[in-house]
Amino acid sequence: MTETPSLRRRVTLSALALLATALVVFGVVIDFAFGAQVNRDLHDRLVATAARADALAQSGASPQQTAAELNGGGIRALLVTADGQAYGDPAISPDTVAGPGTALAPPAPPSPPGRPDGPGKPGGPPPPPPPPQPPDETNTAMVQPLPDGSRVILVADTTPATAAVRDLRELLIGAGAVTLVVAAALLIAVARGALRPLDRLTMVARAISAGDRGRRLRPDRPNTELGSAAAAFDVMLDALEAAERQAHEAAEAARRAEAQTRDFLADAAHELRTPLAGIQVAAEQLTNTADDTSPDASSRTKRRLALLLSDARRAGRLVTDMLDLSRIDAGLPLRIGDVDVVGIADAQVERADMLAPQITVVRTGVDRLVIPADPHRVGQILANLLDNARRYTPAGGRITVHVDVRGGPDHPVAHLVVSDTGEGVAAADRERVFDRLVRLDASRNRDHGGAGLGLPIARALARAHGGDLVCEPSDVGAVFRLTMPVTRGDRTGR
Repeated sequence: MTETPSLRRRVTLSALALLATALVVFGVVIDFAFGAQVNRDLHDRLVATAARADALAQSGASPQQTAAELNGGGIRALLVTADGQAYGDPAISPDTVAGPGTALAPPAPPSPPGRPDGPGKPGGPPPPPPPPQPPDETNTAMVQPLPDGSRVILVADTTPATAAVRDLRELLIGAGAVTLVVAAALLIAVARGALRPLDRLTMVARAISAGDRGRRLRPDRPNTELGSAAAAFDVMLDALEAAERQAHEAAEAARRAEAQTRDFLADAAHELRTPLAGIQVAAEQLTNTADDTSPDASSRTKRRLALLLSDARRAGRLVTDMLDLSRIDAGLPLRIGDVDVVGIADAQVERADMLAPQITVVRTGVDRLVIPADPHRVGQILANLLDNARRYTPAGGRITVHVDVRGGPDHPVAHLVVSDTGEGVAAADRERVFDRLVRLDASRNRDHGGAGLGLPIARALARAHGGDLVCEPSDVGAVFRLTMPVTRGDRTGR
């Protein structure tokens, strides 16, 4: 079973997954870069303040003035002199070391009355050291030694930077969520438009199944994915339509063949009925006059016997011809051997001359021509052609059998042409004369015209040998040309 997932859903979800991954990567990169930049800016401010402290110390500023100058702008300063006196922000522990998480001391208590001087001022005892404080993760410190042996401790508050990073993260998350929602809506619309050719393909398929077989997709760009699928769909439809047309033609051919078979059987029954009726009548009359010995009765008996013999022969010929046609249709086996067609033609010419002494029958052409063929069937072909010529050639007429070979040495072909000086064949009937049970003159006496099976049998036998039999145009009489290969070939007998 072929899997058929929703392409629209799959494309949308895949694109959203890729977009979400890209947004996450982009957010992480932005967060890392922004945090690093904030820390770098804070470090640069501390470095600048430390450089300013060096400059103040070199200019001879007092510790109080230096501490006051350094405090401000988000940076607090504590200056510790060489003798341990501290000036500046009292919340900074003198023992602070550089780095994040700086420990800050609690604010110093106010000076007692009469001592307006602050911590480290001469005239009062130094304040007690502040208790140790836990590190504060919101501060970072830098310790800078000064040229006079003192050191300055600079502390920067990282709370604004942390808040800025947090705000940036919230902004990235919100913007990413909104982007995914908008992208999902756009992807659904885009996927619907991109897959519209598939919807058209479905509509065309349904229209074809409903009977509109001429519909096609006809893609304008068959090299694309959808164009290739549409082109393959059109090719499949063309193949199906061709197969359907062939099946319809085969069915029509079968119906025509069935109709021809019915017509053939009806005509054959009609042809057989006449000689059989004559045989029956002649037999009844012979029975009724069996005891009559008068001369007139004897004469009538002879005429009836002649009629009986003639009709019996006609019925026998018709049955033989029908049997030959049935064998040819089933695949007539041929006994192929090297035969001299000139000798066969001479024998048939002699036979025709004996049957029709009022007609001149001659043979012309080469004196010997050996071909691979069935001698009995070749003789049957020539006999049918000569019988047909005898029937339609008037007394005093002429029948000619011409034998020669044509074609190059690689493909020689034997030609046997039977021509007469009879009434000839019209151009419209040159092919129809080879249909079964067809006689060009339907009013002709059946004893004279035959049953109309001789020429179809002759053509079928010629094609079974790998040759052919055609009726050629002629100004005088009829001309039939029999062609047969001179060299052996693959002949199945059909």
